[in-house]
Amino acid sequence: MSFLIKRTAMYGINMYYTVKTLLDKGKSLREISRILGISRKTVTKLRDKTKTDPIEIPKQNRSKKLDGFEDIILEFLKKGFTAKIIHNILQEKYSLKIGYSTLAEHISKLKPKEVYIPVNKDPGEEAQVDFGYFGKFEKDGKKVKVWVFSMILSYSRYAYYEVVTNQRTDTFIRCHINAFEYFRGVPQTVLIDNLKAAVLNANFYEPILQQNYSQFLSHYKSAPLTARVRRGQDKGKVESGIKYVKNSFLKTVQVLHSDFYKMKNKLESWNNNICNKRLHGTTRLIPEKVFCDEEKNILITLPQKRFEIYKIEHRKVKSNAHISFELNYYSVPFEYARQEITAKSNGKILKIYKDLKLLCVHQISESEGKYITKEDHKPPYKQKKSETFYKEKAEKIGQNVLLFLLKLQKEKPHHWHRLISGIFSLRKFYSNLIIDAACKRAFDYNALSYKSVKNICETGLYKVDYDANENILKAQGYNHELIKYDHLY
Repeated sequence: MSFLIKRTAMYGINMYYTVKTLLDKGKSLREISRILGISRKTVTKLRDKTKTDPIEIPKQNRSKKLDGFEDIILEFLKKGFTAKIIHNILQEKYSLKIGYSTLAEHISKLKPKEVYIPVNKDPGEEAQVDFGYFGKFEKDGKKVKVWVFSMILSYSRYAYYEVVTNQRTDTFIRCHINAFEYFRGVPQTVLIDNLKAAVLNANFYEPILQQNYSQFLSHYKSAPLTARVRRGQDKGKVESGIKYVKNSFLKTVQVLHSDFYKMKNKLESWNNNICNKRLHGTTRLIPEKVFCDEEKNILITLPQKRFEIYKIEHRKVKSNAHISFELNYYSVPFEYARQEITAKSNGKILKIYKDLKLLCVHQISESEGKYITKEDHKPPYKQKKSETFYKEKAEKIGQNVLLFLLKLQKEKPHHWHRLISGIFSLRKFYSNLIIDAACKRAFDYNALSYKSVKNICETGLYKVDYDANENILKAQGYNHELIKYDHLY
């Protein structure tokens, strides 16, 4: 074993290079000994060794723990598994004792390197958007998390920044509108990060965009594009813009104060007077000048009306087929009870969706604690029927049933629905002729109750003359349990 390898553990390979460098600079052995804190004898040996032997980094004979696992690792990589997941599997399933950093380094060598080629965009072709976290600021007496929204025109690098306190879809869209109006025009496409606000599933090839966001861009005659997951190069202009606003603006404003509203005003001033008027680090041009000279007039004209922004919230339908929304309860079709739905509101109208299917639309009530229910949302047996429905149904059974109904409406205006529904239910047991005859007899004796008609059918009294003071009178009075018949018709 050479002298170099023996001494590597004591001095390290850097010591040899250091001694050689100092000698090349004309330092004496005494000076080098003092600078490095080693003896002159050691310095002399190192000097002599660098003259006679080439300096080589000793190779460590480590056992190759991953031998035999390469095919397994490659298969996991094809399935999209991360190094962390592969590390867990190798430890738990194969009992392989290996450090995560060692595995990660090995995996990085197995992965093919992706080549990134800068793509220049035409004027008005594309804008890139993103959110960057700004930290916490004082807003209305409370510390709140703040993000900065950024939209940068890819050609001119003309930028718009805005601070917000959430990343909801309605906020995301409102920032877009403000940016378009700041540019006084719209780019052909908008490249978005895979934010929850914009993309449901982060799939580069078939991104499922939220309907509200797609409709918004369509309103402005623009179209969405998505950056691939973990591919910042796709969105480099904006990510550079986020870094720039943090370094150029945020670091300064954080030192001065933490008030949200003051920071917001200063950001607007910085955006107009510094950001867009500076010499851009990449293009070496001034964004505002390029925008005004070459891009401003190329942008799509703003529509006459702003897009109407809907606030989107998720709700679970209660067992009574209603959702709670802003202090009231709104119905949905009964078959969606206990399911998850999406509620969209613009403050006046409430739209309820299941996935992308529109279930219903309600006008938002200004009351509180009210149930706003559509009849056709109830199960058929609970739906309120029109007066015409009852009359037509009674007439189909017989003319006497219709006369009985008309008298019920006059004599018992608050209960006739339940009473006649009970009589309709007798068709499960008796023919229309029997029910019609029973209603005639009950009508003649003014026995205006479901129980009277039922008793006549059961006893066959519809066949014979009958004393009004006997059984029919005993059957008079409506049944307090008639609510049971609501579900029959």
